[in-house]
Amino acid sequence: MSLLELDAVDAYYGESHILRDLSFTVEEGDICALLGRNGAGKTTTLRSVAGATPPEVRDGTITFAGSDVTGMLAEDVSVRGLSLVPEERRIFSNLTVAENLHLAEVVSNRSNTVGRSVQVTREGMSTEEVYEYFPRLDERADQRGGTLSGGEQQMLAIARALKQNTDLLMLDEPYEGLAPQIIEAVEAAVERISENGTTILLVEQNAMAAMDIADSCYVIDQGAIVFGGTADELRGDEETRDRYLGV
Repeated sequence: MSLLELDAVDAYYGESHILRDLSFTVEEGDICALLGRNGAGKTTTLRSVAGATPPEVRDGTITFAGSDVTGMLAEDVSVRGLSLVPEERRIFSNLTVAENLHLAEVVSNRSNTVGRSVQVTREGMSTEEVYEYFPRLDERADQRGGTLSGGEQQMLAIARALKQNTDLLMLDEPYEGLAPQIIEAVEAAVERISENGTTILLVEQNAMAAMDIADSCYVIDQGAIVFGGTADELRGDEETRDRYLGV
């Protein structure tokens, strides 16, 4: 069953046409990788789904959990169970790890009770549950976010999203700037999160690492989907990988 469906979406930054007749689906329970070169439209796709502005969706529909969320405000999309971890992570550098997680919980609880008419299908994780995915954060609970390593900040950004009622977790370039050993730790956590029922849409420049954990893959180029299939099918499609991914 499709948890997320984009149908013929056109999105713009001002008058710049970025997404062009973009269509794809993310199946419930899958890890879905959206791959492509820099500037292909990957981040614009995530921002369009999450209701972030810019971009502006001018045509097509975005359906999440059976509801049309096209053009909906970001906070209204979020409360339906969709969380975006942006490329820049956006943790609070002056707060400790524990304080970052507590604030995420407070914001989530407030969003779920103030002026919302939708049914929340999933409760956010407890701090203890989050620490099971990321033991390193437990070790650094009293450390300020700005003093964490890049990998630890990425773990904290994902952990904050899990404190919300997340059915679909969207990750924008989670491996960027991370050492191979840290990438493996983040990969392992993402796989466990998926196994426990959270659907994941992963945007990643490191295509080979993404394919290691993905069930399905889409390749985007100039704002349009040029490939859709399983990770194994993409591994076997040398022409597509060479032309659109450079791997």
